[in-house]
Amino acid sequence: MTAPGARRGPRLAALEGMGGRLLLYRDCLRIERHGPWFTAVNLLSHVEREIETTILLDRLVAVHLVQSLLLVQFLRFTYAGAPAPTGHYLRDAFAGNAFLFSLVDNRPLLAMKARIVAAARARDAAL
Repeated sequence: MTAPGARRGPRLAALEGMGGRLLLYRDCLRIERHGPWFTAVNLLSHVEREIETTILLDRLVAVHLVQSLLLVQFLRFTYAGAPAPTGHYLRDAFAGNAFLFSLVDNRPLLAMKARIVAAARARDAAL
């Protein structure tokens, strides 16, 4: 979902991971997909994906941590028009509303999830 009306304002938080970069602003969050992992998956699979996604915080309904015993955990963002989960791990992990972080330590991902939820709640309270 690209949000042309996003003002972005000052950046509140940023997280670099194997899925690219996740940026949190006062009114939106932005997922920028880049790096060797993303390029390899693009070249080796037929998973449809977007390079960049901007989601307005006032449209964000939920932030889910999707866990797997053997594969990388990722955040999935739910909003009106978001891609629905397919049950296929790679399709879901590389969907326009998902962000992969790390094979090893996902504590920064959990901290970013908490920041996103807090920013969305603060935005809702201000409206």
